Amino acid sequence: MSRRLFAVFLALSAAALTSCSDGGGTALEGDAKHGNLVGYEHTQVGKEYWVTMPQMENTSGKPLTVLSGKIAHVPAGLRISGYRVASDGTGPHPMGVTLVGVTDDHALAHKGSSFRIPAHTLSHLYYEARVKVTGAVHGDLTTCHYAYRQGSTTYNQDIGCDTRLRLGKP
Repeated sequence: MSRRLFAVFLALSAAALTSCSDGGGTALEGDAKHGNLVGYEHTQVGKEYWVTMPQMENTSGKPLTVLSGKIAHVPAGLRISGYRVASDGTGPHPMGVTLVGVTDDHALAHKGSSFRIPAHTLSHLYYEARVKVTGAVHGDLTTCHYAYRQGSTTYNQDIGCDTRLRLGKP
């Protein structure tokens, strides 16, 4: 009986250690410019907008590959239809909201949905969410969730982000 109990204990311990290795990472940090609330108060029902997500810095001593980025909390009145990786080119990281189809040229599209960030480096690439306004907006887009691989381990990490979209005059 005690051998069986010991075996169960070992199995549970191994499962706990395995789940920790794929859990929360700490290598990413959002750029300081995204600490403030970003907003746009002229959205229209039925229109789509690109919403920039934080530019990320790899604060660790090892390179990593960002596999995906998404906005974790989407309030009623908004729907995310997709994401893209974009580049700021040579200028500063653009913050804010732009109408899809009218001002897409603010960002240079990047092929693929993942990208590598060297150790101790601020990436020039970032994610944008394509957001459709479906009705009155009740809350903000918050919490940017990223998955990345460092070595052979995949991590998940949330970075604070807050974008306020509201209906208004065009």
